[in-house]
Amino acid sequence: MSLTLAWRLNYRLVELTGTPGGESVGVLLRSGEYQYVRWLGFIERDKAAYIGKPVKIRIDRIGRLQSVSKVWQDVPAGKHVQGCLTERGVLAVIEGSVRLI
Repeated sequence: MSLTLAWRLNYRLVELTGTPGGESVGVLLRSGEYQYVRWLGFIERDKAAYIGKPVKIRIDRIGRLQSVSKVWQDVPAGKHVQGCLTERGVLAVIEGSVRLI
């Protein structure tokens, strides 16, 4: 997949791809705090409803591969990526691209 998500940890960006490598990412709780859970990759929207429950994932940038370089788009403050929380971790929900909520 040519999609990469990234979130800031101190002064670096943690990149999240479709192939998980042990990374974690913040999921917004009702209390307004973030709980950090294991990153599992991406899932199609039609499958997500059967796998887990909807959540908001803390993401700072979205990267898309165009030609040979990656083009980054900043996520506006207060916006999150639609996610699907399972017992094993969290997946970003895609339908062509990720959805900002």
